[in-house]
Amino acid sequence: MKTKQSSGNNWTIHGTAQSAGGSFEKVTVHGEGKVTGDIQCAHLKVMGAFQVDGALSANSAKVMGTVDVANDLRGDQVHVLGEMKVRGDCNVEKFKCQGSFHIGGLLNAGVIELSLYGDSSVLEIGGETIRVKPAHRWRAKGARQLTVDTVEGDHIVLYDTVARVVRGNDVEIGSGCDVKVVEYRDNIRISNSASVGVQRQTGLMQKDVDVRD
Repeated sequence: MKTKQSSGNNWTIHGTAQSAGGSFEKVTVHGEGKVTGDIQCAHLKVMGAFQVDGALSANSAKVMGTVDVANDLRGDQVHVLGEMKVRGDCNVEKFKCQGSFHIGGLLNAGVIELSLYGDSSVLEIGGETIRVKPAHRWRAKGARQLTVDTVEGDHIVLYDTVARVVRGNDVEIGSGCDVKVVEYRDNIRISNSASVGVQRQTGLMQKDVDVRD
């Protein structure tokens, strides 16, 4: 076990290390780190594997390895280049993924930009601007599909997405999508290669849609 903690309350991991949690300025993981409780930090950078058995709060987080959070994730900027799993909700200002992720609850952010480099899933997505586009095919291998129950936002662009309900002001449903219900207020564009069960224009956004199999 190799751990270095500086006087500036930084936690840098080379090898393997474990902590009960707490507050840090910077957390940098080059090897394997585990937190048995909640952890807060201003900056998180993971190039190895990081497991949090509680909740994670980070002003900025960059994941180039793997992160597994047992509860909720909160912060400002999250950039996933590897793989991230959050069992609870993820509430941030900006969420960008060029890898894969699995979120058990709600992904809520002002700006959500997803490039699918692997199979990803989330229960619900809510935001102002939501873009889900496929990654470059020569870099992505295997499944590149997003599975989600409900997507709701102002401006929505979806590709390679399976969803029960998509609800927004300006909506584009691109190729590779399979959506049961699309509700839009202003504009809608649907690719000929997308599958949409029901589409309807609404004057006011409804809170729920009853969709039966």
